[in-house]
Amino acid sequence: MAEPEEPRKKGFWEQAREARHNSDGWVRYFITMATITSITACGTCVMVVALLIPFFALIIGIVKINECPVNDMIPVYLIAVGLIGVISSSLNLGRQCSSPDDVKKQRCLACMQCPLSFLWLGFFVAGNIWVYGSLSRVETGEEHKMVISPEGHPVPNPHYCHPWVYWLAFFMITIVYVMLTLLCCIVCAIGVYVKKQSGEQIPLNDMNQSSSGGTYTEGNPGTKEATPQATEGTPRATEEGQNPA
Repeated sequence: MAEPEEPRKKGFWEQAREARHNSDGWVRYFITMATITSITACGTCVMVVALLIPFFALIIGIVKINECPVNDMIPVYLIAVGLIGVISSSLNLGRQCSSPDDVKKQRCLACMQCPLSFLWLGFFVAGNIWVYGSLSRVETGEEHKMVISPEGHPVPNPHYCHPWVYWLAFFMITIVYVMLTLLCCIVCAIGVYVKKQSGEQIPLNDMNQSSSGGTYTEGNPGTKEATPQATEGTPRATEEGQNPA
């Protein structure tokens, strides 16, 4: 008894083409392409990196929590976003490693990610205010950690923030805008490419000469016009009135 053939796994471009045809708008197409990209090997590597960066931010925020007088909430932002990022990335890796046929587990992990996404969005908006709001007055140099008071005593600089704390928070916020811009450009480029490929018509070239030596006329490619051919043993006609040599 012959074993049933396994369904052929669709490639990335084939999935992108189907997503372009089945999407009723750019928003739906954007979400579908983000899902397709996340389940590829490249998406898995991105998830691993996305797990390491929040973990690093969590450690820096805990260790340097009292070293940002310019705004005490910046280390708190690193701790909160780092913890949310570690949990969310772990859930994403769990979805990658689990079987796609396990629908119940996939839905459970997706439901756990929804509140984390809203929580991250809230801290992201607050982080923009805390980090970008302190950009004009922050001092991150080690020589600015202490200042001399009017009485002549060294006191902590109220505008100081540890460089690892401030610039890591600044990087984590700015990279979100950069990645969103690049992702929009890539998705739009893929959409234009897939639409162009779908609109092209492949010309059919089935006009082959037959073995009888016939040729096709240029005006009507579907009509074959037979051409007389000389056969061996047939004498060639001479011009009328010309004597043979």
